Amino acid sequence: MNDTLRFIAKRLLMGVLVVFFVTVLVFCIMQAMPGDPIDLMVDTRVSAEKVAEIKAQWGLDQPPVVQYFYWLGNILHGDFGMSISIKQNVTDLILQRLPYTLMLTGAALMIEYLVSIPLGLWAAVRKGKAVDKTLTVTTVVLWSMPPFWLGVLFMLVFSINLKILPLSGYSGFPSLILPAVTLALPMLAQIYRLTRSEVLDVMDEKYVTTAYAKGVGDKKVLLKHVLRNAMIPVTVMFFLSLPWLIGGAVVVENVFAWPGMGQLLWKGIAKQDFPIVQGIIFVITILTVVCNIIGDIVAGILDPRIRLE
Repeated sequence: MNDTLRFIAKRLLMGVLVVFFVTVLVFCIMQAMPGDPIDLMVDTRVSAEKVAEIKAQWGLDQPPVVQYFYWLGNILHGDFGMSISIKQNVTDLILQRLPYTLMLTGAALMIEYLVSIPLGLWAAVRKGKAVDKTLTVTTVVLWSMPPFWLGVLFMLVFSINLKILPLSGYSGFPSLILPAVTLALPMLAQIYRLTRSEVLDVMDEKYVTTAYAKGVGDKKVLLKHVLRNAMIPVTVMFFLSLPWLIGGAVVVENVFAWPGMGQLLWKGIAKQDFPIVQGIIFVITILTVVCNIIGDIVAGILDPRIRLE
């Protein structure tokens, strides 16, 4: 029990350090970007005194170190500040957009695992046959496709030509299908390949050979012995893939005009809206760290050797 608690405490401490360094990195990158958000907002005819007054109002006249610690102190109290371009509270904007991003990533995760795990098991059992080769080639192609190109292709086929699914925006479940499938397919290929390789490795283990020698049925061996042990890294990947999906959602949400955090982040970067960009990346970082910690803990529970290492 003490080893487990020590293992979890180390992961939590590492997570806190990662969040801190990410906040510093993001703040430095935003400060290093050319241009100024106030210059993008105001007209060129506005006097220099008025521009300086607006910068002072937003705290942009302070040294970067002062700005960082002021911002860090606010986010620790749940206050991400006020958007420079939209003139709305960033916390409220994120809370409005977060459910749509989680809806999209959750649907993509379901598609990934409900499709990739059975396909990976099926291909491993039929290693070297036509089904295995076809699925392997197909997943390699899917893995190599850029999400924005895949999304445009789906829109062209299913929305413009066939007119069976909404083109963009959110208008209920049908509008979720295309962006979720677009986001899921590249990761689906990765989970498929991981499942297939793990199943093949487990099938070479001695206890599987022993089970067959005892006369245990194929289905029972595959489900009880092979798939159960092969699912350890696949289960860990479930938690680790969520942050990658959220990152990929930035592109997919813009392609489909999906009202999530990714679309808001893109607009914030274009307008150099520091509070929006820093707030959303902070939330994504927290989600990433939490998912990584859960993945490590689950891996440690499923395989005690990880805790010992």
